[in-house]
Amino acid sequence: MNGISLAAEGPAARAAARILPGNAAAAGRAGLARRWGIALAAGQTLLHHGQRGPLWRVAEGWLVLLRPDEPEARPIQLAGPGDLVGVASLVDASYGESAVALTPVRADPALWLAVAEQHALARIALRQQQRQAFEMSLVRSGTVRERLRHLLALLAPPGGALARQALPSLKVLAQIVDSAPETVCRELGHLFGGDVPRPRRARATRAAPLAAPAA
Repeated sequence: MNGISLAAEGPAARAAARILPGNAAAAGRAGLARRWGIALAAGQTLLHHGQRGPLWRVAEGWLVLLRPDEPEARPIQLAGPGDLVGVASLVDASYGESAVALTPVRADPALWLAVAEQHALARIALRQQQRQAFEMSLVRSGTVRERLRHLLALLAPPGGALARQALPSLKVLAQIVDSAPETVCRELGHLFGGDVPRPRRARATRAAPLAAPAA
């Protein structure tokens, strides 16, 4: 994968249009939504900044959340298994960021929520935002090797080591840790020469330059 592109309409939006027709009975749509999830390959877009849609929960894999910027989109957070994505939908607002698959991802939508559930999820989302901000600060500060160690520890499966071939491209890693691809390549050589990062903690059940979102 040489880059992450943000197409005008992602596979999530197309899938929703196909399987959740506007004239379906409400009960039928709700039952379908409970069983419906979507799989994304690395580099595919789950949601777009400025668009409206459902709240999503990541079941497997990792997303990078992007804010539109010029000349490139800016990585602001990472979302992994168990994390909520598109939290602006809880207050009936447009998405504040785009979400692109950093690795293969499976995500599930929460399209029909009672008010009490929305309030509970809003509290969860607030705590999640605080944790994600801290995690992102770790992968954007310190030496490049330290930044990569933090990032790879996040991406590693619980209880196991991360295989180098499972990583996103050097350019994507470089943008996330704010470094040059050549430097990232060199530091990965050190890290995978025997000092392979492992997960720092268990999470809940829990790829070329990043393109600016399409208008």
